[in-house]
Amino acid sequence: MSPAMTDKVGPPSFAVTTSIRLAGVVLALAAFVVAFAPPRRLAQRLGWRFGERTPVLFQRLLCAGLGVTVRRHGDFCASGSRLIVANHVSWLDIPVMGALAPMSFLAKKEIGANPAGRLLASLQGIVYVDRGRRRCIPRVNASMLEAMRAGSPVVLFAEATTGDGNRLLRFRSSHFQAIRQAAIADRERPAFIQPVYLHYSRLGGLPMARFERPRIAWYGDMTFMPHFARYAAGGGVTCDVHCGAPIRVGPDMDRKTAARLTEAAVRRLAAEARARRG
Repeated sequence: MSPAMTDKVGPPSFAVTTSIRLAGVVLALAAFVVAFAPPRRLAQRLGWRFGERTPVLFQRLLCAGLGVTVRRHGDFCASGSRLIVANHVSWLDIPVMGALAPMSFLAKKEIGANPAGRLLASLQGIVYVDRGRRRCIPRVNASMLEAMRAGSPVVLFAEATTGDGNRLLRFRSSHFQAIRQAAIADRERPAFIQPVYLHYSRLGGLPMARFERPRIAWYGDMTFMPHFARYAAGGGVTCDVHCGAPIRVGPDMDRKTAARLTEAAVRRLAAEARARRG
């Protein structure tokens, strides 16, 4: 007589959970590219404002597929030339920020090295930088200035690399020159720095402990796919985006002063965020 057979139902395995997350991301990308990319690219070529919020929809779809809940505290500055300066924790930072409002990003040139990455980057709005070639900084700053004067805020991760999520690294001042140039170029149009602190506060619905932050933080010699697989196997994450008071930039403010003031503002936001509960 054969033994009785019973079906066991348990939590999904690591592989299944990862596959579901991957499927969600792929579906979000496919939906965006198929439905929204052609009209958005046409509008860009013709100089139309149509589709400006299309990248926001894409990033929201991406966040939904990745199980990311974004909570904004405070408001972004809504006028003038704007440089948004935030701490840098993870590859998740761009979807999180991009889900809130139309904006452009300063990104490594490697992102545009393949056709798919180049297409998605052009739709979002990207200013490329080669961090290994300092002589390219003036050209990059000029591109940032052009984007800001066209009405798009530019996001600068001023640490120039990702950290472990538990501390802030020193802000690099090179690209703060772009917002100073904006203040010089048009004295009638205000120029602002918007300090932002990204706080990944909850994992799987529970407060995130310090030792859990490498689940989110992508830094050091971590490679992307293993880190993504580890993230996808866990519960959803909550990111609190804390917006500080805008810093008015005048023609007389040099880039190092601007960087120092912004770093101090982001550190204050970090202290306030870590003191919060919920």
